[in-house]
Amino acid sequence: MPLDMEEMPDWRAKRRETILTAAAELFAGRDYADVQVDEVAKRAGVGKATLYRYFPSKEELYLESLERALGGLEQRLHGHAAPGATAVTRLTVMVSALIDTLSEQLPTLKLLGGDQSDLADRMRRIIRRRSEQIAAALRRVLDDGVATGEFRALDTGMTPALIIGMVRGGIMMAGDRPREALESAVLDMILSATAVTNVAATMTTPAFAPAPHFASGSST
Repeated sequence: MPLDMEEMPDWRAKRRETILTAAAELFAGRDYADVQVDEVAKRAGVGKATLYRYFPSKEELYLESLERALGGLEQRLHGHAAPGATAVTRLTVMVSALIDTLSEQLPTLKLLGGDQSDLADRMRRIIRRRSEQIAAALRRVLDDGVATGEFRALDTGMTPALIIGMVRGGIMMAGDRPREALESAVLDMILSATAVTNVAATMTTPAFAPAPHFASGSST
């Protein structure tokens, strides 16, 4: 039975991390089926038999790699903004972290599309559980922004799910467009939608501007 991380000797924990890092790098750029365990072992600098002592199957290695990536995202969401940063700054940092992590998981996102395998089901459970924590972190920032007047009154329970969905959908549809373009577009939509000034603009600006009126006989 594998040892828990708390029970592992330091050298074993480091080797395990080395294997996971190698796996994450390979899985990030290619489909699950295209990555071979031999490649992961070679990249990690260990024998195949050694790798299997830490991870009994390719599936377990893949799932642990996904869990590690999303766990790292949670840590970034909780700790990357400078102390005393505004809600807008914190939200901007969070969106950037979301894009970074989910972009690395693009093959995973594609695999989830219509795959009904046991692997896909286990991936969905991991993503669902981690997404709840990610949404909670986003909600705290949105609540803070509403409380300080940086954001207008909004549904902070639903908005985090919409942000995550927007980032995920944008990544899947972005193709070869630069990452910076995606981040700029997502932030523009989020910050425009949450801005306090949006309320006043909505109240005073008609949905359709009236057509210009020219008096008959006027010259141009």
